[in-house]
Amino acid sequence: MAGLIVVLALVGLVVERCTTTDDLAGPAEAGGTASGAVSTADDFASAPDGGSLGDGGGGAQAGESGDVAAALAALEVLPAPTVAGQVPDYERTDFLPGGWADLDHDGCYSRNEILRRDLTDVTFEDGWCKVATGRLADPYSGQVIDFDKAVSTTTVQIDHVVPLAQAWRAGAWNWTKDQRIAFANDPAELLAVSGPANQSKGDSGPAEWLPRTGQCPYAAAYALLAARYGLAIPQADRDTLHTVLAACPT
Repeated sequence: MAGLIVVLALVGLVVERCTTTDDLAGPAEAGGTASGAVSTADDFASAPDGGSLGDGGGGAQAGESGDVAAALAALEVLPAPTVAGQVPDYERTDFLPGGWADLDHDGCYSRNEILRRDLTDVTFEDGWCKVATGRLADPYSGQVIDFDKAVSTTTVQIDHVVPLAQAWRAGAWNWTKDQRIAFANDPAELLAVSGPANQSKGDSGPAEWLPRTGQCPYAAAYALLAARYGLAIPQADRDTLHTVLAACPT
């Protein structure tokens, strides 16, 4: 649950199948940027609603129930015809055209940034960025997972809380490339989780999949992120979020 608390802290008050490719780092993390990635501060995209994308780390605490309730109330329902296919086909490369990006230009791509944030007892290879080993208190399964890159890079994977395919259908298909890159690399949208749990989630929304543990913070993070980015969601997902959050302690 600790990882999801981090996500809630990052989202702020402004109120895909995620495959093993989520664990592939971007191009060599020693400076330079991923192909198609945001490369300068001036390239940071503006949100569709005029807010700032890519600033997930600067948000205020978002744990109060009033903030989550306001976000949930603000969510628009995705019309059924849109879900039925009246948008272009989704491709993961629409969000991550060259793999993970380095939005803060510190020479470290998003995957390793999140591993460094969410794992404990972290060790590195080739300097300070590439995470070699660590331990994850998995927010989705409740298990403690030892990560060793030399053994397997898929034991711990990076999940997009709002799956990229869901975001695409919910309105991201109409964003600019830079807006999609910023969304896909927003620290508030990313979470280190168990590989099997991530695979079981795929590109499912809350109506189809919820974590075994930490359902309250997960539902809150999902609602806050969808509201923040102006994403309409299916009625079934909105109903599920409402049901989960209604049962959560204040």
